[in-house]
Formats: sequence, C-alpha cells, structure tokens
Amino acid sequence: MKTSKVSAFHLVFSTVLSLTILSGGTSLWLASQPKLSEYQVRILENSTATWQTGVGAIFGLLGSKATHLLEAEEEEQQENTSS
Repeated sequence: MKTSKVSAFHLVFSTVLSLTILSGGTSLWLASQPKLSEYQVRILENSTATWQTGVGAIFGLLGSKATHLLEAEEEEQQENTSS
C-alpha cells in the first residue's frame, strides 16, 4: 500500500515539475522577445501565472512530503523507546 502512495506522489510531483519548467521557459523566451503581439502577451501572462502557481505547488508537495517523513520518524522513535 505504501508503494502506491509513493508512486502517486512521484507521478504528481514530476507532472507539476514538468509543467512548471515548461511554462517558466516559455515565459523567459517570450519575455526576451523585442516585440510581442497581443496573443503573445496573453500567452506570456498565462505562462507566468502557471509558473508562479507551479512553484507554489512544488513547495506545497515537498512540504507535505516532509511532514509525512517527520511523522514517520517520530513514530519509529516512539516504537524504539517503548520496546
């Protein structure tokens, strides 16, 4: 059961990371262009928003994973001291 949770976490994390890197790269590339059309400006705004949301999601995912790891470590310590 634990392996499916880890696999799901890795799948979600890699997807969020990929989309974040893709949108960040798009934002950087469009921002470096000398002149943008109206549609390119919209894409730039959307990719920047996606980049910012993705970075927040990555920190949220890592924070939740760290919380689970700390809880598991505390449980192991309690089991070792009670034995």
